[in-house]
Amino acid sequence: MKQKMLVLGVMLSCLIGLTACGEDVKSNSVEGSRYSSDIFTQESLKGFAEAIEDNNFEMWYLQGITPDNFEQMLYFDIALSSSDERYEVLASGYDSWYKALNDLGYNSEATLASDLFVKEVSYEVNKDGVLVVDAVVQGTKHAADMEIYLSNRGEPTDIGVTVQKTTSEKLENAGLNTLLGMGMAFAILILISLIISLFPLLFGGGKKKKESDKEIAQKAMDNTISQIAEQEDLSSDAELVAVIAAAIAAYEGSAGTDGFRVRSIRKVNNNWKKH
Repeated sequence: MKQKMLVLGVMLSCLIGLTACGEDVKSNSVEGSRYSSDIFTQESLKGFAEAIEDNNFEMWYLQGITPDNFEQMLYFDIALSSSDERYEVLASGYDSWYKALNDLGYNSEATLASDLFVKEVSYEVNKDGVLVVDAVVQGTKHAADMEIYLSNRGEPTDIGVTVQKTTSEKLENAGLNTLLGMGMAFAILILISLIISLFPLLFGGGKKKKESDKEIAQKAMDNTISQIAEQEDLSSDAELVAVIAAAIAAYEGSAGTDGFRVRSIRKVNNNWKKH
């Protein structure tokens, strides 16, 4: 029993040790990785980050290059001298840096080089075996983390710039984004309701006027008279007399036909119609 417990304890210790080794990531060191410790040093990586930020991004900005005209201005210079992959990485990195520039802050274009600078650099080989350089770029308002992923040949494979903001600034931005989102939703709903309210004017031509009781009675009388005009000889038709009497009563607004009597029906014109 003791031997089994001992074996189990040794196995657990080995597993814990392997897990710890797998999760161990050394900071500011490339020892044990595919990167050469003689080439990828603190000084060399800081110089590389400064070259990217100073000699590329800042210089392009002062030349009037923006993310919109980046391809037109720099594609042939970068792609022909290096590769399409390097062009894509630099274009993405410059777009990220350009968007963060206002939050970083600088006094003027004349002082841009001194207002923006790489303050410090840290690096590590991540769990995927890729060297990640974290360069802190300092501006007049904020600092930003410029992450650079490097291959073992020293080629950048990805560049991104993220401004370091305080908790209150992050909450303020989140609140503004929420208000903008809700405002847009309500604006769209109001616009839809306005469009729906205009449908009768655009497609219906307004509501149809409601007919009065007198107009309805007049139409009923006209229809009865029209039927009379189409008959040949109806002077002895008792049902027709009753219909005419009812129509006259409805037209006059009477409750019954006691106030008058139909004595005769005479056809005046076979082709008579009311216009």
